[in-house]
Amino acid sequence: MFRHLMFIASAACALAPAAAFAHHSHAPYDLTRETVVEGTVAKLDWRNPHTLMTVETRGSGGETVLQEIEVWSVSEARALGLPREVIAPGAHVTVRAHPGRRGLGARALGLDVRTDDGAVYPLNTDAGLAIPPLVSVEAQGLAGRWVPTVKSFNELLPVMRSWPYTEAGRAAQAERARRLGVTGVAILGICEPFPPPPLSYIPDLRTIEVGDASVVMRFEAQGLNLERIVHLDQAEHPPDLAPSIMGHSIGRWEGDSLVIDTVGIAPHPLGWSPSARLIERLTLTEDRMHLEYVFTIEDPEYLAEPVAYTAMWNHRPDLEPSGEACDPEIARRVLEE
Repeated sequence: MFRHLMFIASAACALAPAAAFAHHSHAPYDLTRETVVEGTVAKLDWRNPHTLMTVETRGSGGETVLQEIEVWSVSEARALGLPREVIAPGAHVTVRAHPGRRGLGARALGLDVRTDDGAVYPLNTDAGLAIPPLVSVEAQGLAGRWVPTVKSFNELLPVMRSWPYTEAGRAAQAERARRLGVTGVAILGICEPFPPPPLSYIPDLRTIEVGDASVVMRFEAQGLNLERIVHLDQAEHPPDLAPSIMGHSIGRWEGDSLVIDTVGIAPHPLGWSPSARLIERLTLTEDRMHLEYVFTIEDPEYLAEPVAYTAMWNHRPDLEPSGEACDPEIARRVLEE
């Protein structure tokens, strides 16, 4: 789950991205170095919001070493094509990872894994790799199952760094950076939900249901199983709106595109100021295999002017929700390194 966390960690510093659920610091890992761990998987905790695998390998003196490696959440691993059996106990693997700063045996942060047949699978989005589904099916509209592309996710952080933050916005970034630089500190609470737009660009499964009065969007979100309702039968937001994690969303159709207007998103470590307004547009591409997702953020407190980003979502009717809930115990365990 690393990259998702890594990105979030970094992106949170850039004011608002992403996903995981303990959003822990990556201070324990040396992100400037890579190491290779070859051996046999001895243990696998296939969980949300973090997957942890332990590889039995050999030290420089030939001694047996148990190397723990942090991997994606189950929801992201499945969406980006990492089958559980590839890293199941007994599998012989070669793992590329960022080493722990505490030396041999300290938990490492996985990048990708190579199996004996030469196949390579991503362990987090830093690998820049996603395994495409065996069968591609055209979408008939916005309804269906979708996963943001790794490319869209990875390219957002550099864009965010260039956004025109106000003094208050820069201060918010600095505070997040400070928290994320401390080992064992969580930017979010354990298995705590998070708001849009971070919810919308993390590369795990989301399902869209389109009705006459509303559009319902359900996000696997590392086992949090979050839901957004977009009201199609309301022209304006309620005047006495109480802030909430998802805010209040009204939608309208512009041709085949769905435009979503959201306000009232409650304050959140990965969110924006209370004055923020989020405008999203979802459009099915001509090949009917993707959704173009464009979000625009207006936030007079944190931004000198509105900002926008365009991402792509892949059509993934082959995926079913995993049913794997966010596990507070595994989230706490990762924070202990």
